[in-house]
Amino acid sequence: MSTTRTPDPARRNPQATAAILKAALDMAREIGLARASIEGIAARAGVGKRTVYRWWPSKGAVVLDAWAQQLEERLHRRLETAQTGDFEADLKLMVKDAWIDTIGDTRSVLASIVAESQHDPHLAAEFRKRLIDPASALVAERIRRAQADGQVAPDIDPYRAIELIYAQLYYRLLVVHGPHDEAYVDDVVELAMRGLRPSRQDRA
Repeated sequence: MSTTRTPDPARRNPQATAAILKAALDMAREIGLARASIEGIAARAGVGKRTVYRWWPSKGAVVLDAWAQQLEERLHRRLETAQTGDFEADLKLMVKDAWIDTIGDTRSVLASIVAESQHDPHLAAEFRKRLIDPASALVAERIRRAQADGQVAPDIDPYRAIELIYAQLYYRLLVVHGPHDEAYVDDVVELAMRGLRPSRQDRA
């Protein structure tokens, strides 16, 4: 009875891997993930499509891998540096660094990954594992510190607070569209803070 073996990433050819990841990300930026294909990625990278399928189960998985590798280290490092005593200022810095400086002109790739994730459970799970969960954990920890310092209401679930903040950004990205500049990010945070600040009873 044969069993399916998962290829060992350590045995990937570094040159082929780099070419595939670059090709996937370039195609996602240029024509969108929906129009990209494994065949197209392979042709641009100068490899056979079987080489791509050996390491990734779908075109979405290749694009996510390429995009995440660009973001992970910088995004997490930036989130960890927002540790002053002013929670609102820290939150503005965290959102600006993530949404403007780090994601920046690859927001269209993010939108494509979110769309593809709606019918690709494996991609959705990997997206959460690689980026959403680690980033959310860092933001949630900063929110808990703000609660301990009396800057955020103590009864608020930090992860619901994250939804309140970041849902605004995703709504503009995916539904209504519009600028994602510093003025907008400041407004996102200021609006969210109206619901996060402790009440007079909490401060009493």
